[in-house]
Amino acid sequence: MKGIAVLKRNTDFRRLYRQGKSAVTSTLVVYAMPNRQGTDRLGLTAGKKVGCAVKRNRAKRRLRALFADYSIKRLSGSVKKSCDFVIVARAAAVDASPARLRADFETAVSKVIKAAGV
Repeated sequence: MKGIAVLKRNTDFRRLYRQGKSAVTSTLVVYAMPNRQGTDRLGLTAGKKVGCAVKRNRAKRRLRALFADYSIKRLSGSVKKSCDFVIVARAAAVDASPARLRADFETAVSKVIKAAGV
């Protein structure tokens, strides 16, 4: 997981919320937009509705691990363009089973990739 490029600037998050494509599931929301960086970048958020700091950090840790697995698969396949992703954890992400979280993640990412034309 050391190799994940991270979005940190507020302007990057706002740009994705405004201009990026989104997909919603019961456990998370994914925003994506092509970039010119040459690598996929990830931003994670979890609001206070998710729970206390421990629960928010757990949700982000689980989503970061899913993204790391996804980016490895994406690199091994044929990648058209690199993307910026913002994943917003919802309250259900904390208590969701790993299988459900993975299924929701894969569904949302595939929808948003198709919508973004990547």
